Amino acid sequence: MRTPVLGPRHRHGQKVSCAGSIRHVFGIRGIRSIRGALLCALMAVAAFVSCTQNADPAGPEEYGTIEIRARVVNLTPSQAKVAGQSAVLATIADKLVIEVSGDGLSPARFESGKLDLSRPSLTETIARVPIGKNRHVTVWAVDKAGGVTHIDSLEYRTVSIEAASVTPVVATLIPAAGSIYLQFAGLSTAVGSVCASFTALDGTVVAAGTVSRAARTFMSLDNIPHETAGVLRVAIVAVGGDTTHIATRELTFNARGDNSIDLQFMENSGMIAVDVTMFAPGVTSGYYDFSRMESTVVETGELIITEIMWNVGNDNYIEVYNPGGEARFFETLTTDIDGTVRDFENVTVGGGAYLVIGRQALPHVDIHTSATGGLPVSTTGNWITLRRGRTGPVIDRVICAGNNSALGWPALSSSNNRSIELSRDRYDVTENNFGKNWSAASELIAGQTSQYGTPGY
Repeated sequence: MRTPVLGPRHRHGQKVSCAGSIRHVFGIRGIRSIRGALLCALMAVAAFVSCTQNADPAGPEEYGTIEIRARVVNLTPSQAKVAGQSAVLATIADKLVIEVSGDGLSPARFESGKLDLSRPSLTETIARVPIGKNRHVTVWAVDKAGGVTHIDSLEYRTVSIEAASVTPVVATLIPAAGSIYLQFAGLSTAVGSVCASFTALDGTVVAAGTVSRAARTFMSLDNIPHETAGVLRVAIVAVGGDTTHIATRELTFNARGDNSIDLQFMENSGMIAVDVTMFAPGVTSGYYDFSRMESTVVETGELIITEIMWNVGNDNYIEVYNPGGEARFFETLTTDIDGTVRDFENVTVGGGAYLVIGRQALPHVDIHTSATGGLPVSTTGNWITLRRGRTGPVIDRVICAGNNSALGWPALSSSNNRSIELSRDRYDVTENNFGKNWSAASELIAGQTSQYGTPGY
């Protein structure tokens, strides 16, 4: 029997369509026997297998695009001591690093171009990002040497990336190093100084300092890198040089979240507790009044201190705000400023309304004390406490460092005639203890020509 003609053979590397090959095989004329039929069947199978092996590969992986919109806080040179290194490194943000990760996706890392330090915010487009749901996007800034200078205020942002579409990601970058603030009141004249240090667990001294004793003693340990684990040590040193009180506590410094710890000051007669609050970005604050043996107390938050005028003499005032939706009545509302206590009877503060407490009667003052020095707020700082009656609970307390800008408070001279105002997005009895949440007033008080503030607004 004559061998059937099969048509063109496959050349090396040449692809042939499966359907065409099979039709060609079964379209052969002259098949006259079972042997011929079987041979055709075998040819068909061989052609199908060959086509399957030479089929076109799967299409390319699909990608999407991310548009990073980043606001960078404090784009100025800072200094930070890195754990394990003895040198102090000058660092400044140079570019962004963006990492995308998720289930079934190995972390993909992208870098932006050089940052424009004259702009507080920027937009960066990242193309060819593998698509997928619940992708984690992590953003940080690095200096020219690759050291981290800023981190996102959140650990990561969760988004879904779709093919051929742009996914916006908004990030706020905060400094990757912060400060520990310590504030003490009531230190006796027998105290000569306060010493504090933060030491990494490997023994590297990250920050240390000493300040002389004052009526209100403030100090800060600066440039502590984010997530540094170490030991905070605070010592009270007598005039003669002896250490009379000491407190130590192991902690991990966190520039993102709020954490609180207790310090225990050890002395021969017992222990004294101090509360230390960790606040983002990168601020830890501790308070203690040695004259009253009192640390930070629980505040009810019925009213919030939102404005302080400290530098216009008898025109000084304090503004408080009722965050609730209903009016609050106080049979006795008490102010305690560094031990100077004044009572105000039958006070009502409307829901969402302000109350201005002043030294004397003024058009913008709601209640005032006629006693000389009855509201002794000053440029050097105060412990300002609001209570429900003299022995009642603390409503709010602000430990204000005055014009001590080293602790983040607005630097105002006695000639500024400006109040300081709490940012409206920081109306909280904890957050109003941090100077960085306050700013100098920029509006003239109604009816005034040289005093700036917004009492009652």
